[in-house]
Amino acid sequence: MPVADFLLAIAQLGVALAGFSGLIAAIRTTSPDGWHPRDIWSLSWMLGTSIGALVLALLPLWLSLFDLAQPLVYQLSSVVACVHTLALVAVQVRAGRRLTREGFPPRVPFFPFALVSLLTLAGLAAGIGALGGWGAALVPVYAGCLLALLLASVLVLAIFLVLLARAARRE
Repeated sequence: MPVADFLLAIAQLGVALAGFSGLIAAIRTTSPDGWHPRDIWSLSWMLGTSIGALVLALLPLWLSLFDLAQPLVYQLSSVVACVHTLALVAVQVRAGRRLTREGFPPRVPFFPFALVSLLTLAGLAAGIGALGGWGAALVPVYAGCLLALLLASVLVLAIFLVLLARAARRE
């Protein structure tokens, strides 16, 4: 499979997951209880990871239009992936800690740690790629970082839907 096709497939999945996030937002706003603070936190994870995967999947295709060498295209894309992923993790960790201090601890205790670990590793891998550390493996490592973003989005969506179903069953 050509790399461009794989990146377009990731972009399509990112759009689909972002769409699910929008659907959840629309459904959840009709709830009489409104939004739980952790719901908003989860939604921001879903949007940050799915839209990040979408944009980062299209970035190398756009950069290729400038007739840059493939290694440079993926090094530049890796810079953006590293910054996006590590910034997302930092913002979400800070928001999660603030929510915990305000009396809203994580509803699935291990889950924030798993997300932060997965995305920190992906961000660091992208950073190594930005510095030219992967050599010939740069493209597969970059694709792996995008897959980590998609995986994080899917996991957040799954946990969110399970919690939503539990809440609906209690009512």
